[in-house]
Amino acid sequence: MIQITIDESEPLGQYILAKAKETGKSFDTLAREITLAGFDSTIRTLHEQFMRGEFSQGYLADQLGISRLDLIHLLDAMELPATNV
Repeated sequence: MIQITIDESEPLGQYILAKAKETGKSFDTLAREITLAGFDSTIRTLHEQFMRGEFSQGYLADQLGISRLDLIHLLDAMELPATNV
């Protein structure tokens, strides 16, 4: 398990606290949702560049810090093409 600390006085902490009050969700739940949304957005942005031929599958995997095989599994789980040919 990975744990992070978000200071409530920092802008991100303030944003999460405000959203928690607005939605009734816990701080931890919202922090997790925001983290996952950012991860998803990063993958999709890099994937779009990959699909345009701006870089290779290997480079995409390197940018995400995973192996090419793990990348293929990740893209499959996200229902994104693993090849740009």
